[in-house]
Amino acid sequence: MKQKLLVLCGGQSSEHIVSRMSCTSVLNNLDANKYEITLVGIDLDGGWHYLDVKQTDLAKNTWLDNSSMVEDVYGLLKNQDVAFPVLHGMYGEDGTIQGLFELAKLPYVGCRVMGSSVAMDKIYTKKILDTVGVPQVKSVYVKKRYDEKLVVVTNTFDEIEEIEDYIVRELGMPCFIKASRSGSSVGCYRCDNQTELIGKLSEAAKYDRHVVVEECIDCIELETAVLGNDDVIVSRVGQIMPHGEFYTFESKYEDEESKTCIPALVDEQIQEQIRQYAIKVFKAVDGHGLSRVDFFLDKKTNKIYLNEINTMPGFTKISMYPQLMNDFGITYPELLDRLIVLALQK
Repeated sequence: MKQKLLVLCGGQSSEHIVSRMSCTSVLNNLDANKYEITLVGIDLDGGWHYLDVKQTDLAKNTWLDNSSMVEDVYGLLKNQDVAFPVLHGMYGEDGTIQGLFELAKLPYVGCRVMGSSVAMDKIYTKKILDTVGVPQVKSVYVKKRYDEKLVVVTNTFDEIEEIEDYIVRELGMPCFIKASRSGSSVGCYRCDNQTELIGKLSEAAKYDRHVVVEECIDCIELETAVLGNDDVIVSRVGQIMPHGEFYTFESKYEDEESKTCIPALVDEQIQEQIRQYAIKVFKAVDGHGLSRVDFFLDKKTNKIYLNEINTMPGFTKISMYPQLMNDFGITYPELLDRLIVLALQK
């Protein structure tokens, strides 16, 4: 008997189009003999739409043209065996929809509410991982207050208004500015001098009123894939070779000159340390199912630093997570089957 599988895509975040790209690959690799698939697209306003699995082209702007509205979301959830939220960013990867699944008692692929919400927030991920010994680059937390003023928030939650001088003193220049709860390098900017700070902080704050500013190091970008619940497997380490200064949204999804390399061109000892850190990070945020954990390797010192953890990594045909698992010996269709089995264990 086929399992009733709800697949969700789209969403209200800045990563809406990435979600649709990921979902296309997921649908192409799900075994139709095992699953009775219900495909639902979430538009940018939060509306839920039934989509025809065979007829809908998620890559086109007309993807919703022949859809029908979901009138009873709770009824839909109660009629499924398991959900696969192929959703990236806010409202999809941050614990929001996971809470809805919990209310409906519907098993789902990926981290639970707490793990999703913590891992989505770069600032609070840093605070938690500071306690477990995972190295991180120096950073400063900036908040856009409700009166639109930008302030630095210290570790003791004091607010400092002289943000430019504070950031330069703590981190130096250049630095990287990142929206705290955004992914796919959306809302991420390199800042080369103090005169650019306010403008780029303001740009990042359009995506999230919480912004993290990190010191800039000359580094190699490395990623590894984690799969499991209590007992996890960790892939070999992959290396990002961006075409440009860093791995932007365009580098990831549009620039054919950006490359990935599996395994990474670094010593096995470094790869093993990264794998051990990845397990520690996954467990520290209460990870479940899957995550991709990203690191920096300082070219000068060979020191490893955590970049971030992604609890619903990209699943496009060029995404690192399925590539790393394939290198491990788990094909894309097998990976999807395993994720659904892990979801049903919860």
